[in-house]
This record gives sequence, structure tokens and C-alpha cells, in this order.
Amino acid sequence: DIPTNPRDLIRLLAPPALAGEPAYPRILTSGIVELATSQHLNPRQRATTLRALAAAPHLTYKGTTTDLAGRTGMSFQNVADGSTSTLLIHPDTGDLLAATEWINRGRRPGLHSYTLLLAHTRTRSTDTPTSPTTAAAATRLR
Repeated sequence: DIPTNPRDLIRLLAPPALAGEPAYPRILTSGIVELATSQHLNPRQRATTLRALAAAPHLTYKGTTTDLAGRTGMSFQNVADGSTSTLLIHPDTGDLLAATEWINRGRRPGLHSYTLLLAHTRTRSTDTPTSPTTAAAATRLR
């Protein structure tokens, strides 16, 4: 079960023992992206994830932007541990539309991943394949 308390969700996604680490904000936002791509979140669960995001250190609202599918949403950015994570949230539903991670420095700076959530559906079992047109598409370039 997904916790309904944002603090409990944060503890589940990003262990408190890592709170002092430079990568902690990235761990938390990555956990929320993984949750949104692996679960069908109902409105209450989406609200909890948004409250958890609001508690994420160094998360900054960057205005509205458009994803690769042409959908406009609210952009939130987190710069931590040499990378920049950006989440695009639907302004009315709170759904995660897209997420990117850029590596800012090192031997190979540039786009590390782009996750685009095209549709939210349910399946009766984990054995039922999801159509490629409705699956969350992730591109890992590194």
C-alpha cells in the first residue's frame, strides 16, 4: 500500500539516513517518478505524492512548459549532486506527465533520461502485457 501520509511516503522512497547526502533530493524525486510509472495512483495518492514533492529540498517551480507529446504542465526542478531533475505535473489532475534528468558535469554531461507517461491504465495481473502505446516510455541515453 502507498502511504497516505507524505512523511511516511518520503521515508519509504528516500531513507532518512540519507537525508544529509547531496543526492538525497534526486533520490526522492526519482522515487516519486518510479512510483508514478509503476502504480495507478488515485487522486488521494497523487495528492500525497505532491505533498511529498513539496517537502523535497531544493525543488523549485519553473513555470509552465510542454513535454514531447505537446502537453503543457507545471515544471518543477531539482538541482542536486551534479544533476538536474525536472518533473512536469498536470495542473488540474496532479498526474506526472514527464520527467527528465540531466547530468550537469563529469565526463559525459547531457541528457541522462527522459520519461514520458502517455496514459494511466490498470491491468488485472502483472502477467498482462501493456500495449506499447499506453506504456510509460523511458529513454536512457547514457
